[in-house]
Amino acid sequence: MKRISCFFACGVVLLLGFLSARAPEPPTAKMNVLFIFVDDLRPTLGCYGDSIAITPNIDKLAGKGILFSRAYCQQAVCNPSRASMLTGLRPDQDGVTDLATHFREKIPDVVTLPQLFKNNGYLSIDVGKIFHDARFAQDSASWSVPPIYNYNAKADQYFLPEHKHGGKATASEFADVPDDYYTDGKIADASIAWLRRLKASGQPFFLAVGFKKPHLPFCAPKKYWDLFSSSEFTGRVNDAKPVNAPALAFHHWQELRGYTDVPDSGSLTLEKEASLRHGYYACVSFVDAQLGRVIRELEALHLSRNTLIVFCGDNGFHLGEQDLWCKSTNFELDDRVPFMMSVPGVSKANVQTDAIVELVDIYPTIVDMCGVKPAGRLSGISLRPLLQDPSMKWDKVAFSQFVRPYQALFSKFSAKAREMGYSVRTKDWRFTAWYDLSGDTVAYKELYHMTGNDMERVNLADDNRYHSLQTRLMSLIRAYKDKAYDRLNSL
Repeated sequence: MKRISCFFACGVVLLLGFLSARAPEPPTAKMNVLFIFVDDLRPTLGCYGDSIAITPNIDKLAGKGILFSRAYCQQAVCNPSRASMLTGLRPDQDGVTDLATHFREKIPDVVTLPQLFKNNGYLSIDVGKIFHDARFAQDSASWSVPPIYNYNAKADQYFLPEHKHGGKATASEFADVPDDYYTDGKIADASIAWLRRLKASGQPFFLAVGFKKPHLPFCAPKKYWDLFSSSEFTGRVNDAKPVNAPALAFHHWQELRGYTDVPDSGSLTLEKEASLRHGYYACVSFVDAQLGRVIRELEALHLSRNTLIVFCGDNGFHLGEQDLWCKSTNFELDDRVPFMMSVPGVSKANVQTDAIVELVDIYPTIVDMCGVKPAGRLSGISLRPLLQDPSMKWDKVAFSQFVRPYQALFSKFSAKAREMGYSVRTKDWRFTAWYDLSGDTVAYKELYHMTGNDMERVNLADDNRYHSLQTRLMSLIRAYKDKAYDRLNSL
């Protein structure tokens, strides 16, 4: 018998009570929202041109709307990225640049994206990881009922008994079990159950579904591992660090090092690298299958014709490239994310745009499409023009940032941030300025030519040929750091 979370049971009771307290209403004409968030997903998808990925359901979803090929998060780690997207504010505005700060500590009265829909008569439901996956990071004001599977202990991510004790165990696990023996299978089950209840309610809804893979550990049913041949992952990727890049731009793979089958220091064997990449791709296929189940249910319930669908990752990921594993940098592979959107009656189908967009643009876009008025000023912009004309001229740039030392991610007190790297991504360039926060001075600069490159190769910051370009990009960074966002359009 399938186990049902006590959170899920409580949520059902609360929802039924909520509905029974209201007089029956006819089906609403309001646009529903299905928001699908995937943890640590880089564009390792067939629809993004990845020749190894097996992602038929995500690829099919991309064909229903618009795919943004150049979408960027505002900080490449869970809590800051999610807080920024869900508040519609940039990390320096909402005060969240680490894994230890709740955005309401800094901006207690902010109205989040799901909260805004709840305040406007929608049933706002969270299944899985939407806010940062920790008990302190949840936000009850955002939801109509308590979230389901929004938190689970590290040991609960594993199935095999030998891995379930203590904290981190091995970096991957593939048991020969049904999908719902792992958390993302349960998330898909719960999401389908909610869709059925929401359909029956006749009320408009904002359903947020947060899948937890391919975040480490790479745990999924064995059949997804078996989709790939191990030979597809043999050989070392381009692990050369960008030439002349400053040391603080990197880290020592601390997130990966904590697993029992990964050494505390030094390089990995080719076999371990291949196994980890294999695990990542298998988890992506696992999530793809769960997403497919949810979308098929949406269509079977005849809800897709009146439901806006958003799909995105919260940050990118390194799989050994540039001598890096995981995220937590200002490099392209960590900042670039998959993002696609389908808006019935508005967005064109099966189109792609190379326009640069940011995750902070999602909030204003969704409310614009649904005709909901924001409760406050938002930092992103609505992407409605691109939805209507993906080929239009678009001059926007993207900003990201990251803190150093790495340990400052985990504590607001014991490890203070000493540097902050601010990065701007233009059509052809990525420029990063590392500020010494004690004196508000620039300690290091990075300038990379990105045309034709999927990652940074040579730091050109000291090349006098690019002095005028660097001056202009530095002006953008300075305005961004000073929160002078109104000046960005004039620079």
